[in-house]
Amino acid sequence: MNRRLLAALALAVLLVLAGCTTILGTDVDDPEALSQDAEYDFGTDRDAFVTINRENYTAVYNVSAKVTGDEGTIQLYRTDMLGVERPLELYGLQFRHPNGTVDRYVDGEATRVYENGSTEPVDALGVDNTRQRSIVELPNDEGQLAFTTPKRGKEVAIRTPVHGSYEVALPPNTDAAIPLLSQVRPSNDDRDQVGDRVHLQWDEVDTSVVHLRWYLDRDLWLFGGLAVVALVAGVFGSIYYYVQIQQARERREDEGLDVDYDDEGRDPPPPGMR
Repeated sequence: MNRRLLAALALAVLLVLAGCTTILGTDVDDPEALSQDAEYDFGTDRDAFVTINRENYTAVYNVSAKVTGDEGTIQLYRTDMLGVERPLELYGLQFRHPNGTVDRYVDGEATRVYENGSTEPVDALGVDNTRQRSIVELPNDEGQLAFTTPKRGKEVAIRTPVHGSYEVALPPNTDAAIPLLSQVRPSNDDRDQVGDRVHLQWDEVDTSVVHLRWYLDRDLWLFGGLAVVALVAGVFGSIYYYVQIQQARERREDEGLDVDYDDEGRDPPPPGMR
């Protein structure tokens, strides 16, 4: 194998490890992705409100409680399987000002949408990314930043760009109440049922990550049914084993294999064998 081929393979490996989004994944500051339509619950009084869906989760953050980024920016990221920081993929990016005005992307351009429906282009709400972080330029130091980001499976680790009160709405018809089937870290302070979703709540989150693993409600019935079957099988197995032992003992007694002979009236053993 010549040196040029080795160099090409080494470069490919470096690109994979570096998480080059333009070649191997979605560009986190893609204007088309940022312009996607999305609905967010800006009416929350929590510093962070996260809604987990089947293939993504949405987040609404109070930027006045941010703990990442410099003045005027917030940094968003995730970690891969090796624990390496990667920029967060952003879709449907929006920023709601305290007066109700919303800055969002429309056809790839940052646009301010007023409550009366009028719009104007703005330079705020810019997005840039490094190899480790998505850096969002905030239009205001007060307000709420909202976005959608992909997820996979029944588990998510949310890196916390803000500290304070949190609320997470689990996917419909799921729960995270049984430790063997789920995990919530840090432990939530309260929970509520809203429609078909369980909402987990924290009074104060000051950790760098909120880790959640949940199960489907039907999984609970499935595991419960399997547990009952295993218990019933164990009981019947114990009864069968006990019956087999009793029958074997009766057969040995019938064949005289377990008859005890009385030593009374027999001559004692010779000297030295007592």
